[in-house]
Amino acid sequence: MDETGLVLALAQGDRAALEDTIRRYTHYVAAVAARALAPEPLREDLEEVVSDTFLALWRSRESLDPVRSLRPWLAVTARNLAIDRVRRRRETDAIPDHLPDSRPGPEELAERNQLHSQLRRLVDGMEEPDRTLFRRYYFEEEPLHQVAKELGLNQATARTRLARGRHKLREALCGKGGTPCVQSHS
Repeated sequence: MDETGLVLALAQGDRAALEDTIRRYTHYVAAVAARALAPEPLREDLEEVVSDTFLALWRSRESLDPVRSLRPWLAVTARNLAIDRVRRRRETDAIPDHLPDSRPGPEELAERNQLHSQLRRLVDGMEEPDRTLFRRYYFEEEPLHQVAKELGLNQATARTRLARGRHKLREALCGKGGTPCVQSHS
């Protein structure tokens, strides 16, 4: 039986035509499904998509166009069913019972607070306009061009003052020539 005859027989509810279609197109549908389920399709998923594709064909048999090939219809249906299956699998993947806690512990918080207080005292001890420049740029996070303009500095001068100030702060916190213990803010 040619494909047009097959589609017409399917439309009339001929179960033998469905069996013939399954025999002819199972490998094709499985290949389309495997590609959509890649990189490593599970056998159960593949079998489920293939059987669901032929079930969808049977349910839609009356709307099939006998002039058109079954291959594109089967391919689109198999691909869509496979994609839906992958989405459902992702939604149901188990979340581990114990996730690592990325929040800092009490010791780390205490160290940060101590460092922050020390840094604040050092900045408060700077001469003007560096003290205001540091406070507004780093602590209040104002744009450098705005702070520089209001302090009567050009941006290049403000950047140079910030770089020199960071160097002095690093030395005060870590010691001269020591390993930097504070990340620089560039």
